[in-house]
Order: sequence, then C-alpha cells, then structure tokens
Amino acid sequence: MKTGFVFDLDGTLVDSIPGIARGLNLALKSLGYPEHSVNAIRGMVGRGARELCRASLKGCFNGEVPEEAFEAVHRGFMREYPHTWQDGTVPYPGIREMLLELAAAGHPLGVLSNKPHVVTGPLVRHILPEVPFREVMGFSERFPRKPEPDSLLSIVRSWGMEPEQVCMVGDSAHDGNTAVNAGTRLVLVGWGYSSRAALDVFRVPVCASVTELSARLRDEDSLPFPVSAHRTIP
Repeated sequence: MKTGFVFDLDGTLVDSIPGIARGLNLALKSLGYPEHSVNAIRGMVGRGARELCRASLKGCFNGEVPEEAFEAVHRGFMREYPHTWQDGTVPYPGIREMLLELAAAGHPLGVLSNKPHVVTGPLVRHILPEVPFREVMGFSERFPRKPEPDSLLSIVRSWGMEPEQVCMVGDSAHDGNTAVNAGTRLVLVGWGYSSRAALDVFRVPVCASVTELSARLRDEDSLPFPVSAHRTIP
C-alpha cells in the first residue's frame, strides 16, 4: 500500500500570511488596537485563530489580555478573514506539481490545518483545485487542534490505514508533535513560519526546497518517525 501524506497548509503548501494579516489588522483597527506588520504576524500563526488573536493583543494591557478584549478581536477576525484570505495567498513554487505527481503515483493525500475549517476548505479548493485530496480538514468543534492527534488519526482511519503507513508533512513543532502523538512518520519543511531550532528537535529531515521534499516523499522506505522526549501533548 502506498504511503499516505497529510500536509499542513499554512507555511507548508501555501504562503497565506498576507490574507491573514489583512483580516487581523482590520479586526484590530475596528476596535482601536494597534495593527501589526506582516512579519510580526508571521511569527504569531500556527496555533489557530484564537491564539493568533490573543497574541496580537500582547503588550496592549498590563498583565493578561482580558477575555472580553480577546473575544472581540476573535469575532472581528472571523468576520473579516473569510473575505481577505485570497489576498496574496499562493502555493509555494513547485507544490502543485509535486502534489499531482504524488496523487498520480497512487498516494492518498490530505490537508490538516489549525485554520478554521470554514476557510480551509474554500482556500484549498481555490488555490489547488486540480489536486485530488481525499480529506481537507481545518479546525472545527469535531476535534481539538493540533498537536492533539485526534484529527490526524481520524484521517488515517478514514483511509483504512495504520499510523505507520502515513506521513505528516509540516513546517512547525505543532505538526511535529501531532505526528509524535499520533504515531505517524514525519517530514518537515524549512520555508515556513517556524525557526529551525524548533524543528531540529524531532530529528527528521527538514527540507530546504520543494525539490528536496518531493525526493524525500518518493523514498517511502526511508520516511522517519519523529524523535521526542515526551509523547504527551504539550
């Protein structure tokens, strides 16, 4: 049976920061809070919309961010982002071709993102319409966010596979820990939104280019399991 590949979305398949930044800044501006640069927002993403909104308010208050302030920004972001996600969101060069080659070779393909599901599905269909993903899953109330393994294991089961027959591909420690907690294989990419130090702890390949990633994924027998001191969810 061919290895199944489950890809993170933001920072792995697509660069989506411009649309995220515009949606967040519109929400912040509407409430009178300072806006952030695209580069600053790049360092806030990866843990879902709620944590992004919470991070955007750090420094605006003495002490913890009040819940009412955070909830207001989150509501604003969820109002704006469905209209801004297309702004500048593009697949990384070579990603589309790599995915089509993997699909043609018979590999099951999926997307697993902490981005809200209401945006994840339309974004993938718009940006990568030719790719026959078997599963596209963003965050919803069905499962907790990565790095908890429930959503990844749900995809594995829906494919009739075992965790060791599936490889998670991502750009962050959240993706790495999801693989650790689910018991899947793991390959990471270095062009996303995380530091190299955050990725090296898993002791798996960190690909510097899509060409390298494609070669790694085609070499199914060498796909590694991540190394971690703790299998618990951080």
